[in-house]
Amino acid sequence: MKHLLDASALIPLITRRGKKLIVEAPREGLITTDLAIYEACNSLWKLATLLKHISLKDAIDIAIMLKDLTARNIIQPMSFAKLNFSNALRKAYEELLTFYDASYIVIAKGEGAILVTEDEKLLKIAKQVCKGDNVHRP
Repeated sequence: MKHLLDASALIPLITRRGKKLIVEAPREGLITTDLAIYEACNSLWKLATLLKHISLKDAIDIAIMLKDLTARNIIQPMSFAKLNFSNALRKAYEELLTFYDASYIVIAKGEGAILVTEDEKLLKIAKQVCKGDNVHRP
C-alpha cells in the first residue's frame, strides 16, 4: 500500500526514522508531492531561524537526508505534471482548502494511497472525502 506524505508528515518521519528508511521504506511505498519537499524545507528554516527549536546544522542535515531519500526514490516525489489540476482546484473550492491541501487529497485518491498528515483541518476533511480508512496521522 502506498502512503502519501504531506509536508507536515515528512519532517517528523525523517527525524524519527532517519536513515533507517533506506531499509524500511521500499516495502511501504512512500510518496509525496514535489512541492511538499519545498514546504518541509521551509519548515526546517522556520524551526532553525524564527523559532530557534533546532540548530541550522540540524536543519541542513535533515534537509540533506530528505534530498537523499527522494533522490534514491525511497520517498518518491510526484511531479506536479501528474496532478489533475481541475480536480484539485474543484476540491479546494468545495472544501475551502488551500490548493496545496486539496492536491494531497486528489493524489491520494488517484493513487489509492493512504494520506499521512499532521494537519488537523486536512485530516478532518480528508477523512470525509477519502472514507476515513485512507487517512492517518504519522
